[in-house]
Amino acid sequence: MKNKTIIKLFVIVSALFANLFIAKATFAVDAVMKITPVATSVYIDAGKTQNYQFTIENLGEEEFEFKLYTGPYSVTNEDYDADISSETSYNQITRWITFQDDSGSFVKEPKFKLAAGEKRTIVYRVSVPDDIPEGGQYCVIYAESVGSDKEKGTNTSVGIGSQSRVSLIILGHGDGNTNNAAEITDFSLTGFFSTSDIEGVAKVKNSGNTDFAAVYSFSVDSIFGSNLYEDSDNFIVLPETERKYKVGWSETPLFGIFKVKFSVKAMDASETKSRVILIMPAFMIIILLLLLTSIIVWSIMLLRKRKERSSRLVV
Repeated sequence: MKNKTIIKLFVIVSALFANLFIAKATFAVDAVMKITPVATSVYIDAGKTQNYQFTIENLGEEEFEFKLYTGPYSVTNEDYDADISSETSYNQITRWITFQDDSGSFVKEPKFKLAAGEKRTIVYRVSVPDDIPEGGQYCVIYAESVGSDKEKGTNTSVGIGSQSRVSLIILGHGDGNTNNAAEITDFSLTGFFSTSDIEGVAKVKNSGNTDFAAVYSFSVDSIFGSNLYEDSDNFIVLPETERKYKVGWSETPLFGIFKVKFSVKAMDASETKSRVILIMPAFMIIILLLLLTSIIVWSIMLLRKRKERSSRLVV
């Protein structure tokens, strides 16, 4: 009986070690890539050709092979969910990009090998035809490992990640017939009272044919004036789209009174709101409501007793 128990334990331990070994081996073949930058602007001018660069780095411990290719880029809603399959007049640049291979030729889908820890500069060319649509052009350059189980792109990421595909967003701008039309269609800030986070929301509409950057700033000060949180940056709004952008302070204390300022500027349109906001947890609100209710009930009962006494004295 004792021998059988020992054999069972041996089998279980062996299986565990086998699973660990398999997991480690599986992870080893996954390409760990970094692409720099993750977004860039290129110049487009009808009939002109220009070269640009980006870098791919192998952050893993083994050599891997990867391929390069392009895909269209657009968005589907105000939350800016990416659409990397639909073709529009704004992503024709997908067809204009080629990559320099090891022989020096520019091709559509070259393949390269990258040793562990190696960084490689990739040269790509934007060859703009003579007849192009007006406005901006947008696409994605992909670097995807070859031979990985994830090669088909079921897992993607922008920037650093233990994925088999990373991407670079291309924003194409030119001197052609472009127009910019910005409108802030919605602008809000957390009300005077909140039970949780402080948040600002802006919707910016682009009715033009090229992208622009909307600039925002968000600050939270204590009631005495000291700065507690500050965030300022910009976000891109693509042509013929409306983008909803949220910014806020998520690490608010349970209780406090704060001075908040939120502003957004998109081309000639701008909005600003400043407000004093009281943060109070829900349980405290319930306690205060119960206390207020008790005071009201007690006051009503007291008034009734006084009326009864006064009526007796009159009789």
